[in-house]
Amino acid sequence: MDFRAIMSSSFVRVKLVTIVHLTLISNAMLSNWSPQAYIFYNVFFMVSLFWALHSKESVDAVYMATLIDAVSFFLDLFCIIGYFSAHNPWSVTFAIINLVARPFSTLLLQRELTERGGSLNPAAIFPTTEQRSYEDIDRTTNQSVPTNQQPPTTVTF
Repeated sequence: MDFRAIMSSSFVRVKLVTIVHLTLISNAMLSNWSPQAYIFYNVFFMVSLFWALHSKESVDAVYMATLIDAVSFFLDLFCIIGYFSAHNPWSVTFAIINLVARPFSTLLLQRELTERGGSLNPAAIFPTTEQRSYEDIDRTTNQSVPTNQQPPTTVTF
């Protein structure tokens, strides 16, 4: 089977991103070099990926996974630079590989997002509403007012 056919099939991209990042993040957390923030945002990322796997038609799930993945690139960079430890080369190596894999997984998630009908356009998240004119609710209108009187009955013989 062709690699392009596999990658274009439904939901394979999210499954691939989930498996790759689960493996890399698990190996990166084998030692205690990383701060608590590294665990925190990676747990959110994995939860959003599992949500995207579960909700096969949800645009929001893939959007959140894409957004968290893009932000996590910079957070990974800060954590690796700030907390690099030469005593744990195994974990740091996997954290660096995870950092390198993030742009590719962001692109794969973005393709999945567009396939599900979503967009990374900020206007899609915060739709702008047109300026509506003010409706004066104090203004009197010509409406019929219901009364309690019975309508006249006509009797025909």
